[in-house]
Order: sequence, then structure tokens, then C-alpha cells
Amino acid sequence: MNNIPFEEIIKKFGTPIYVYHGEKIERQYEKLSNAFSIMNSKIHYAMKANENIEILKIIKNLGGGIDAVSANEVDRALNIGFKPDEIVFTPSCASVEEIVYVMDKKVNIHIGASEYFPLLAKKLKGKKVGLRINPGVNIGGNQKIATSHHASKFGIPVIFLEKVKDFQKEYGFVVNSLHIHAGSNISNVDDLKNSIDNLFKYTKEFENLEYLDIGSGLKIKYKKEDTETDVDSYAAHIKRKMQEYNQNLKIKIEPGKYLVGNAGYLATTVNIIKQGYKRKFAGLNSGFNHLIRPMYYNAYHEIINISNPKGKLQKYDVVGQLCEEDTFAYNRLLNELRIGDIVVIKSAGAYSASMVMEYNLRKKPKEILVFKNAVRQI
Repeated sequence: MNNIPFEEIIKKFGTPIYVYHGEKIERQYEKLSNAFSIMNSKIHYAMKANENIEILKIIKNLGGGIDAVSANEVDRALNIGFKPDEIVFTPSCASVEEIVYVMDKKVNIHIGASEYFPLLAKKLKGKKVGLRINPGVNIGGNQKIATSHHASKFGIPVIFLEKVKDFQKEYGFVVNSLHIHAGSNISNVDDLKNSIDNLFKYTKEFENLEYLDIGSGLKIKYKKEDTETDVDSYAAHIKRKMQEYNQNLKIKIEPGKYLVGNAGYLATTVNIIKQGYKRKFAGLNSGFNHLIRPMYYNAYHEIINISNPKGKLQKYDVVGQLCEEDTFAYNRLLNELRIGDIVVIKSAGAYSASMVMEYNLRKKPKEILVFKNAVRQI
């Protein structure tokens, strides 16, 4: 738990509350940076994972860039002080107006549908544009977060790359980068390597490439038995492919969850212990309005009773207080829970607070940063 003073924080700010550990973010960044130091590379934090300004500032101070997926994300990054060339913008089915707005900001842009080019014709002459491609390959894991298969909305199907070349000649733009992102939290590093192999197949199709954007997909540990992605092995594979294809391109990588996922916690309070027909329910003062991942992705999050860590183990369905099914865990073995106990849900730094809503008019949790021997609301 990184020695986070939960009792002190909760006494001051109450629950439910998000708590982040700044040094953990730094450690993850440094681990990834060291692995990719064997080549010309840049880390662009996928800010959709957690767009809190103070977390973005940590990334900026570490020398990272930003991966943005909306004009508002681009504006937030620019307002914090990221330079345009430190930002990559990869929208999905965005309006032409939004894409034009961002193009005028002079950030790096990746187009994910060939149909955009005729619509952007007047803006394209002389511009450098990246392509997000979809090679149409399957990966293991949760298909809700797989993004490079035949049925995915993401990226330009590679069967349309010849059409893009025709548009390039017609509208006078330069393809300066190729982007691929196979999905999130990919359990098998071989799937990541296969994704890279598919990307390199198309590097010979465009002669003015400056960089390759490999997305992310790096796995973190949600369960104790999980294995985090071997980033050293992954980086070495990319370098070998670079040599194999005789390329000397910059590599951009877009980690989100890898940097912040295990640096965040959602602290809650037990409202009620309820006996059902066959199950015992622990009702928390939270719900999927605060952490949607278990309900949306069937995601596993470790849950800790920090008020009664030596209590007798019992099985609970851990649920929220919404007028809706909002289960965090089914049949979970936990130290005995009592009304008023503090329950901490781990690995809640990514795609957690950034997906919060005020369903049932329940207020959003506060967010707290523990960093540099200080505890402060952010």
C-alpha cells in the first residue's frame, strides 16, 4: 500500500476518496524509460487513463509527452505547458471540425479512417499526417479493450492503405508516422510483439516516415499472481525489428494504465452488512459511478479491509449504494467486514476517476495526492 496514511487522509477528507501515490508513478515511468533507452524513443502518457492536472504535471516533469484523444485533452495539455510537438492526437470518429481545430494547434495527428481525407482536403496540403492502422488481428484478453481486430472501429483497415496513397498524391500531404494500438492490458507479451511485427510490415509503404507510434497495451498486476509486461524484452524486440527492416525511426509509446494504474486507490466505507438468501452483501458508500471497471469490463480489483486486517475471513458480494446492480466483487474472501470499516479498492489509478459520473446524483469522490512527503487534495 506504499505506506499511504489512509487513516489520516480519511479523517481529514472522508470517503469515498481517490488516493494516488506520486512516487509510484515516477517508478513506473523510469522503468519504462530505462527499457526503451536502447533506441530513440519518447513516452507519451495516455491522459484518458487519468487526466488530473497534478498527475499530468508529474509526467511533464519527468520529460514525458501526451497522448490525447479529444480537443479538450489537447487544450488541457497545452495549458499545462506541454509543447505541441510533445502531444499526439489520435481521435476516434471525431467530427471534422474537432480535427481541424486540433490541426491548427500544430500537434502531431493520427487519422484513423481513410474517409476523413476528402473531408479535410483543403487543410491537408503540405501537412504531415500520421495513420492509425488496423491490421485485423486478434489478441487474447478482454475483447472490450481489444482494438486491432476485424470488427473494431479503431484504425484504418490495411486493405485501404492504397487508397490513402492516392489521397496523398491528390491532396499533397505527407504521411510521417504509422500508429498501432492492439488493446489495453494485454496479458501475453507475444501478442504485443506480433502487433509490432504487423506494424513494421507497412513501413516500406511510406517513404517519409519519421516515427512509429506503438500505442501501449502494457499489462499491470491486478492480482498477486499476475505478471507485468516484460518491457525490457518488448523493447529489445522492437529494436530487432528496426534492424531487420533497416529503419532508423523514432518510437513513441503511449502508456496510461502502466504508469498510473497501480498508483491509485479508492477508499470507501462500509454502509451495511446484509444477509441475502444465499449470499452476504457488504454495501459500500460508492458504486459503479465511482469505479465502473468491474461492471463494464468484469475487471478484478483487489479489495482490502484496512480497519480489521486480522478479522476472520468471510465471503462477501461487495456492492455499492446505487439503485442499480453495482457489484465490485462476487463471493470475495475478505477479513470480516463491519459497519464503518474502511475498505480500499486497489489498482484504481487508471480508467477509474476519469470515468466517474454523478449517477443517482451521488457526488464525485475527492482526489488526494501523496507525493514528496506531502498529502494534498488535487
